[in-house]
Amino acid sequence: MMDLRQRLILEQGILLRDGLSQFSILFDTQRALYYVWGEHRTNSGRPYVLWSPIPSTFPWSRPPLYIYSPNPLPAYGGSTINRYGPSEISHGMHTLSNGPNGEVQICHWRDERWHSGITLNKVLLKGLLWLEAYEQHLTTGRQIAEFVGTMAPV
Repeated sequence: MMDLRQRLILEQGILLRDGLSQFSILFDTQRALYYVWGEHRTNSGRPYVLWSPIPSTFPWSRPPLYIYSPNPLPAYGGSTINRYGPSEISHGMHTLSNGPNGEVQICHWRDERWHSGITLNKVLLKGLLWLEAYEQHLTTGRQIAEFVGTMAPV
């Protein structure tokens, strides 16, 4: 059985193989924490920094995925996505509770559907889809759920 470090070496190779080289798996020595970090530019050219702290129980636990920058994240009409938090609106926006620095957390996988075969490239791809839907939200005011389907409960 492979340990966390070995799994993350494999995960970095998958990111490179799948064209997600803008993302790196790094190690924070002060907090003894692995995390994914990288900047992505959407089709509109806007930059977004995504980060995902990797739980020590990965791959059996779902890692959170945050939009580190911009923070706060603007919403259509002059508000921010950060203000939604856990609410009915957050369901429509595919967000969860904000991160440790107030960052928007993208809902990318239901906990009950998560399993150890899901790789970080799939998490990040869902994040990239979310960002493209978010840009449509900025233009139209429509919720992200109108552009990105919701994963059915088990």
